[in-house]
Amino acid sequence: MPQYQPYQRFTEADRDKIAGRLRDAFADGRLDQPEFSTRLDQLYTVQTYGELEPLVRDLPPVRTYATPEVVKDTKPAPEPGSFPERKPDNHPHHGRRAGAIGGFTGVVMINVVIWFVIGLGNGGHWPHFWPVWLLIPWAIIALGGLGRRR
Repeated sequence: MPQYQPYQRFTEADRDKIAGRLRDAFADGRLDQPEFSTRLDQLYTVQTYGELEPLVRDLPPVRTYATPEVVKDTKPAPEPGSFPERKPDNHPHHGRRAGAIGGFTGVVMINVVIWFVIGLGNGGHWPHFWPVWLLIPWAIIALGGLGRRR
């Protein structure tokens, strides 16, 4: 790593980093609006590292990345080669099949209600029971999963 040289010119990337530190300090309430504006104006007039240093001397060091508490794993990692025990309700297809049957049941029921309302509208003369064409696939889906349950 090169040694700090106060007379050495800095890059635009360095200027952007310092501007970011000033913005963070302003957002945190460490700098008021006039102080922030003054330092930002000075930032765009200076050219060397030595001139940058007074702009951030009284600010806390640069924040580094820290893992948010929400995503930190509270359980220790398992030993290499060991596998955690799987709970019986973790079967990936279990919820999907129940959701498919439930959603399709709603579609079938809506069609049966429509058929019934048409029959009432015709004075009790119901047409051919056309929702049967929806009941057949519904029954196949519902009964098809019976043999696979654990």
